[in-house]
Amino acid sequence: MGKILLACDLDNTLIHSYKHKREGDICVEILRGAEQGFMSRRVYEQLSALPDTVELVPLTTRSVEQFERIRLPENSFDRAITTNGAILIENGVQNEKWREKHLRYAAELMPLMKKLRAELEGDPLLNVVRIVDEMYLYISCAEPEYVPDFMDKYGSITELDVMASGRKIYFLPPKINKGSALHRLAEREEFPFTAAAGDSTIDLPMLETADHAIIPAALEGLLKNQNRSVFRGDGDFAEFVTDTLSELIKK
Repeated sequence: MGKILLACDLDNTLIHSYKHKREGDICVEILRGAEQGFMSRRVYEQLSALPDTVELVPLTTRSVEQFERIRLPENSFDRAITTNGAILIENGVQNEKWREKHLRYAAELMPLMKKLRAELEGDPLLNVVRIVDEMYLYISCAEPEYVPDFMDKYGSITELDVMASGRKIYFLPPKINKGSALHRLAEREEFPFTAAAGDSTIDLPMLETADHAIIPAALEGLLKNQNRSVFRGDGDFAEFVTDTLSELIKK
């Protein structure tokens, strides 16, 4: 197999929150002076020693600011894609052509997103109502049990893809997704093989686009891509991701 592009989600895929910290985990994110995100030592060491035949590209729904809080192993990546595919960062610098193209997509639906933001701001059931990097609208419910009601009310807005993840709900322009970002990058670089790892429905476009998908069992019934490795254990999904990558390298 030639060079592999691994597009990888971050939260709950490569990294986990302080709530799930285990002995030996390495802190990779600090928020307001407190340890926020962690990675298992084994995964950290594996990413530190990726061969030249693999390029890791973090592909996250996080904003640029949120992504820049993360400290992945040194020299483990040169490029990352944030904001659900909208912003490409190369050696710490945003690719303006990439960003401008997605800004045009977002502009088509920005009036709707601003209308929704105005409607939702001040709702006592929400902790956050925000337009992220000028690309999509994001809300966070104060409690998980509030999510179904908001999804029932707003999930049928046909112009936007409305997706929930935990307490968070994302209102996404359809053209801004991880799948189109992966396709664009792979086509631009002519990678012969792409793998993708992700844990949520927001990752499905990326997982469908990849030559091989790495997923937890919860996504198995939702994914059409039959070229897959499925994590069914009780251990660390991130370790399953890097172990699967090692197996793909050998082929």
